Amino acid sequence: MKWIGPLFTNSGGWSAYVSFENGSWFIDKDNPVKIGDGRSAMLLLPMMEKGYGKNYEHQINILKTGLRDTGLSEDIACSFPFHVPVVYSFDRAMIRWTEMAADWVQYLHLNQELAQKLYDHCQDNKFSQKTRHKVLKVVNSWANENELSLSC
Repeated sequence: MKWIGPLFTNSGGWSAYVSFENGSWFIDKDNPVKIGDGRSAMLLLPMMEKGYGKNYEHQINILKTGLRDTGLSEDIACSFPFHVPVVYSFDRAMIRWTEMAADWVQYLHLNQELAQKLYDHCQDNKFSQKTRHKVLKVVNSWANENELSLSC
């Protein structure tokens, strides 16, 4: 595997390198895991924190540069599964992480299933009003553009 990154280095000193191979993204040079499986979502959480991952544009630039340096098309960067840590934080009701995840929703490639899942999470008052409204603004806009109706 050809590794890209690091996307960030966490407070424990672990660096998040990723790889794209056979149409799938992987994380963790030492023990590669397909992003979306196992512990991958947890490993990606710090990417959403400004002090570690900075922001979406910064991450995309790292991915594009890394892909180009490994002989792959930088267009593949747009296929990176940024939704994995976002959804994980909501699924686990990780309040601090959902506040950061809300800033990333605007960059996700939404589909009906993902939009519905985020919409459903935003019906729960355990998440702050600010977080819920930020996510719903994006999700509802996407639903309207696609002439879809999301419901509880």
